[in-house]
Amino acid sequence: MFFLTPRYLKHAKLLHKGVTRFIDYKRDLLPPAKLEEICGLRRSLEQAMKARDKTRLGELNEEINKVCEKALPEAASSEIGDNVEVFFVAIVIALGIRGYIAQPFQIPTGSMQPTLNGITAQATAEDPRTGIAGYLKTFLTSSRQIHVVSDHSGVLRRDDPVTEHKHWLIFMPYCRLHFEDGHKIDIMAPYSQLTNELQLARHLRSQPVLTGNDTPDMKYRVVIPGGIRVEKGQLLASGVVNNGDHVLVDKFSYHFRSPKRGEVFVFTTKHIGGIENQQSFDPRWGSQHYIKRLAGVPGDKLEVKSPKLLINGTEAQEPGFKRVMQGTFEAPVDGYRGYSDPNAIGGGIAKIELGEEQYFAMGDNSYSSSDSRYWGPVPERNLVGSGFFCYWPLTKHWGLIK
Repeated sequence: MFFLTPRYLKHAKLLHKGVTRFIDYKRDLLPPAKLEEICGLRRSLEQAMKARDKTRLGELNEEINKVCEKALPEAASSEIGDNVEVFFVAIVIALGIRGYIAQPFQIPTGSMQPTLNGITAQATAEDPRTGIAGYLKTFLTSSRQIHVVSDHSGVLRRDDPVTEHKHWLIFMPYCRLHFEDGHKIDIMAPYSQLTNELQLARHLRSQPVLTGNDTPDMKYRVVIPGGIRVEKGQLLASGVVNNGDHVLVDKFSYHFRSPKRGEVFVFTTKHIGGIENQQSFDPRWGSQHYIKRLAGVPGDKLEVKSPKLLINGTEAQEPGFKRVMQGTFEAPVDGYRGYSDPNAIGGGIAKIELGEEQYFAMGDNSYSSSDSRYWGPVPERNLVGSGFFCYWPLTKHWGLIK
């Protein structure tokens, strides 16, 4: 005759095997008292198995599991500990992706418009804030409605009355007005847009000071003088500030392929003398990241004959260049105005032959782009990666970058 072993006895045998293995593996780590307790439970388990005491076996199953789980303090489960571990693992993965695979960047200037938008602003005569529906629209399009009226009467301090700051919770820099008595007013717009498009100086009824147009977006820098009196209730700024496009940059592919002429790419400005020697360059901020279109690779000969770009003696054939060249300054097409001759507007490079490990960067907004025409080629070691996807805001630019 054949006798089937009851299921509870099979489970008991597996439990006995497991607790024996636990004792063998953890004997050196277990406190003597805890080791003796677990060995005693194992003896009780053996007695209950011999007696086929189903009830006692069920009790021992729970007791042995509980004692073994708490036998080693470091092995005790902890929800907080598990969550912290998951959190740090996520951070490590995110940093790894950002450092070696894909990194997000924000477009700060208008040098790539209309392909990619930088931070722009439009002044309004009336209060642009339009309620909940308007705020929903501005969120989806990553814009900001501002209407700032002074809440204080006083004189702006003499030195640096307007400073730019960055906030860790918002995408866009903001400005702060400083009064001699220590009062401050924050205006949620970057310095360039606040002093140019939103015309802060006009609202302050002051005569601004202009410095050379050597900033990356080719704008004159407007310096607000100190000592201006501001009255409570005085309008300081009113308008809409549009955030620059946010793009993902492929940092992985350049390890396996050469950069392609015509693609949008990101590079650092470190050791590019033409940039570091600009009046607007601030060494405190160190190297910056620029985004342009890759116009020339090592060995290329480039020449600008407005509105055309010639590469190796023939008109550029890549789709990105063709879009730019379809328009002229006098007759733009889809916002593109062709390539400008730098000799005509600022004394840059109109013709160049690239050497080894040199790349030529040009902005699609040629008439308002500080690029390789003015500060020279980009060294190969400065390349970061190709810009391949615009993920924010949800405008017509969303999607693959072309």
